[in-house]
Amino acid sequence: MINTTNSELPTPFKSRLMQILRSRETSLGIVIVAVVVVLSTLRPEAFLSMANFEAIGNGMLYDLLMAAGLTIVLILWGIDLSVGSVLALASVTTAMVLRAGVPIPIAIATGILTAFSCGAVNGYLIARFRIAPFIVTLSMMAIARGLATVLTSGYYLSGLPDSFSALGRMRFGGVPIPIIIVAVLLITLDVLLRKWKPLHQMYFVGANPDAAHLSGLKTQRIIISGYVISSVLAGVAAVFMTSRLSMGFAGFGLQAELRAIAAAVLGGASFAGGSGSILGAVLGVTLLAFINNGFVLLDGSPNWQQAVSGLILLVAVGVDAFRRRKERRS
Repeated sequence: MINTTNSELPTPFKSRLMQILRSRETSLGIVIVAVVVVLSTLRPEAFLSMANFEAIGNGMLYDLLMAAGLTIVLILWGIDLSVGSVLALASVTTAMVLRAGVPIPIAIATGILTAFSCGAVNGYLIARFRIAPFIVTLSMMAIARGLATVLTSGYYLSGLPDSFSALGRMRFGGVPIPIIIVAVLLITLDVLLRKWKPLHQMYFVGANPDAAHLSGLKTQRIIISGYVISSVLAGVAAVFMTSRLSMGFAGFGLQAELRAIAAAVLGGASFAGGSGSILGAVLGVTLLAFINNGFVLLDGSPNWQQAVSGLILLVAVGVDAFRRRKERRS
């Protein structure tokens, strides 16, 4: 007679189950469910409305893309403080080209190419000359924001074609097109990061760059690719933001890097490199979005939202440091 008690479950199954239960993604999912239950109890008519969920989804679009990019950079044992400024510069260049009468596809390509160039410069300086990522991306943050301000003199660039503005509001099956596009991008990136060798190698480079180089990995190319991906995702966010708001503006993306880093670290990325996932970043952005939505629904002061994001980042970094110290001891 076969005994099928839980104590005799196959060892690989039990090991995999415990791994899932202990993962950062599972913990974040539980916290998100708890926040949803609390908000559903306190303000059910407002929180559970389709209009509210659509507003949350639209607001998350830009942070999702940038948090995914920051996750990749953090996996590489780096940091990218320039994503918000790159978003602003890509928005401004896209709007300027559109106002000059250039076709929409070329204008979109111009904005994304602008972001690509910023990421390539970041990655090249970091990988080739071994300049600290903090210094390089802090400089790019100032340069990109400064260029965007000079190009616009600080004014909004409105008067964009209606057909371009409609891109940010189009729907398919009742779901906004930008949400579908971002979902496809993130799912694809998550699969590639886990399964595709050229991207999966980022984990090895981030965990130990010198050992990865000695083992034959093209570390410089991998690092440059990571920063390019981060900036290109910010460029895609810029196109959606410019379309949805029907203008380009040098002030777009302010404090975006703080939210992106907070979401990425919440999702399991580490400042020590070698860990993180796109799914974790998505859950981190979702948690922050629900918390911010709770402030609005409960008539909390919006001035506290940024402080809470900073506090959450501090707690996440502390938890990550504690976990790594425990792993080293064991």
